[in-house]
Amino acid sequence: MPRRPTSPRPPRASRSASTAAPACPAPRPNPASDLAATARRLGVAGTPDWLAYVPRGRRECAYANVRLASRVIGTVYDDALKPVGLRAAQLALLWAIVAMEPVDMTSLGRETATDQTTLSRTVENLRRAKLVSVQAGEDRRVKVIRLTASGRLRFAAAMPYWERAQAEASKLLSLDALEAIGRSIRRARRNATTEIA
Repeated sequence: MPRRPTSPRPPRASRSASTAAPACPAPRPNPASDLAATARRLGVAGTPDWLAYVPRGRRECAYANVRLASRVIGTVYDDALKPVGLRAAQLALLWAIVAMEPVDMTSLGRETATDQTTLSRTVENLRRAKLVSVQAGEDRRVKVIRLTASGRLRFAAAMPYWERAQAEASKLLSLDALEAIGRSIRRARRNATTEIA
């Protein structure tokens, strides 16, 4: 008699597959726990209620407010000075140089509160534009900066545009208040320098 066809058997599961432990789900991040751990690492008693600080940043943070004013007012001056090919930061530095010349890099950096790397780069750009000269002083190790004849002409040409920028800036904030803030900061820095000396 012919044999009856047999149906194929299902494949036998391997022992390793049947005995393998189910994969554990990855632990969910716990922001509260992370904040608590960070607070402990920083030596802060408890986790700060950081949400309470969110609305205060725009209103109270001195740095944020000064940066906002700097960007907005800087754009006003940059736009006004385009006809004479200067940016606000360049005119401010030319102004400091002409008020102090001949002036060395260290004194200029101290007066303008500018680090030496940034100051050197800006002065070099002005030198390439033939607006300032950089020469060795009596002490050959000291670089002395002056405005060139072209620099003086460019500075003079910028003044009417600076006046326009001042008028535009006065629509955004009080120039008298800014002047008072500037005086206060310079006084505080001079006092701090005197105390250190």
